[in-house]
Amino acid sequence: MDVAGIDWKTAKRIDKKYLSRLVTGLDAICPTKLGVDEIAYRKGHNYLTVVRDLDIGRVIWIGRTRKKEALDAFFKELGAPKCSQIQVFVMDMWESYIASVHENTNAEIVFDVFHIARKITEAVDKVRKQEFAKADAETRKKYMKKRFLILKRRKKLDEEKRETLNALMAENEKLYQAYLLKEQALDIFDERDEVTALKRLDKWFENVKEAGLSQFDTVVKTIKSYLYGIANYFKYRLTNAASEAFNNKINIIKRRAYGFYDLEYFKLNILQSCGWCF
Repeated sequence: MDVAGIDWKTAKRIDKKYLSRLVTGLDAICPTKLGVDEIAYRKGHNYLTVVRDLDIGRVIWIGRTRKKEALDAFFKELGAPKCSQIQVFVMDMWESYIASVHENTNAEIVFDVFHIARKITEAVDKVRKQEFAKADAETRKKYMKKRFLILKRRKKLDEEKRETLNALMAENEKLYQAYLLKEQALDIFDERDEVTALKRLDKWFENVKEAGLSQFDTVVKTIKSYLYGIANYFKYRLTNAASEAFNNKINIIKRRAYGFYDLEYFKLNILQSCGWCF
């Protein structure tokens, strides 16, 4: 029993019924720019598909799993007339979502550049780890706790940190090459002109080849394979950046309840915190 004189199961049942009455569905909304992301709700590859309206900046739908069928269910609920009005869909390079968007809409897909940027920094970090592993004890000591300097954008470092970074880069040519490739690529994503950005990207591919760093091979292959959606980023300048804030809120909700075993109740709590209809 709690101070209200009812046990937690009864309180949950009352709250769930109340939240269910507040959900209005998709009838009152006609989105044109959407973002989709997945979030784990339990260990063991248990995911939810979370759809956001980028214009209003709120979650509008949540589905079980991150399979194609999950996003298909969203489009079915939204209805074909409204699906035909969707102009842009922002996502990571997840084939299930890509297939669903192509099948159910005429929207242009924009791949989230932050996802690409993460792959680029991961390639740099692989170089850093390999160089660190074969370095002598004195060099290793210099590189201890310097990872953030290497992976962070140079323009976001103060003068003192830049000087420290310069000293580190001067001692390792391979790591310096990887660092320069990272900075070049991320600078391209700041480019405002689509044509110029794509020309610079082609030049970056050449620079990677000349550098001969195999750690970047997968990144280059990925970018080339999904270039259509990356090019659309320069056209629309849309990202899923806000999804990180929503994911943090969702994780707080999950931790507060020590994990949700009632998935429908969990979804209602997410909509209450992040949704447009509350």
